[in-house]
Amino acid sequence: MKILTLDTATETGGVGLLEGEELKAQAQIRVSKTHTGQLWKIIYFLLEEVGWDLAEVELFGVTIGPGSFTGLRIGLATIKGLALAGGKPVIGVSTLEALAHNFPSCPYLICPMIDARKKEVFSAFFQNDPEKGVVQIGQPRHVKPEFLLPELQGTVLLAGNGARLYADFFKKELGDLVLFPTPHLHLISPLALGALAYQRFLQQGAPPLEALHPIYIRPSDAELKCPV
Repeated sequence: MKILTLDTATETGGVGLLEGEELKAQAQIRVSKTHTGQLWKIIYFLLEEVGWDLAEVELFGVTIGPGSFTGLRIGLATIKGLALAGGKPVIGVSTLEALAHNFPSCPYLICPMIDARKKEVFSAFFQNDPEKGVVQIGQPRHVKPEFLLPELQGTVLLAGNGARLYADFFKKELGDLVLFPTPHLHLISPLALGALAYQRFLQQGAPPLEALHPIYIRPSDAELKCPV
């Protein structure tokens, strides 16, 4: 199955092409404003490199949040447009789940964090289960980093742009109990995103396109300012 994945949830976005769970090509790029101007160039460049036509893509995978409100809207609108035009299925994947799947062999608590601005992070907890693989514990939320400390018991691995932003704080508070991966593992992997989308499609099929919505967790500034 030919799969195209797209991630625009943070300042570093990515596009991937997979055949089943085998990576054929990927590209990641950091932008200062939005991903709009680069997406199509990257998509068509990768398709040309592997010799695929866009019409050959059989499944789309996309990050649905949490993350940048604008970035999530851009990514979902792009993928929905491609899927609608070709009548192809789409699988949405949580950004936090995609980050956690960078660490399939980690024996410790995994806490991916995405910068939520306003001195907060979007976060969730994950652990590796011998039978189920990487599984989520509890619900994702937006929280100030210091409020996470009581829940970070024992050795914990922190990843994501939020973890990097508050690395000094967590090192000071947790000392040797906190672990940080190498820089590239703080990014959402197009390969991990594609593998998750493929596995979920095989297990559950794809939801109706109209049921695919972003996971914001926290209301946008526009929503907060809008009078009821």
